[in-house]
Amino acid sequence: MIPAGTLKYKLIFKQVIETQTESGFITKSKVELFTCKAAKVKTKNNYGEDAKEMFNSSQIEFKVRYNKLINTDLTIDYNSNEYKIVSVDENKFDNSLNLLLEKINN
Repeated sequence: MIPAGTLKYKLIFKQVIETQTESGFITKSKVELFTCKAAKVKTKNNYGEDAKEMFNSSQIEFKVRYNKLINTDLTIDYNSNEYKIVSVDENKFDNSLNLLLEKINN
């Protein structure tokens, strides 16, 4: 079990929804699905060079209680930044999920 006192951070899970107008135009919008509390496991910043171009990759790992809706197709809003879910690791012993998130550069 995850002790309730360690769940200090609020994560907002969003999903991209496509809607089609009567004229056939398709628009994509992000809809908030749910929120949950999480414990931060670790933070990592990578600076590198790819094809003569500098990039910054910020990764954060969170631990949350198990939720069957969580998958890698969702995005997360945390601390006024948007993150994509890189991996979801389930731990059946304590009914939790480890989420590895990578910051989306806007």
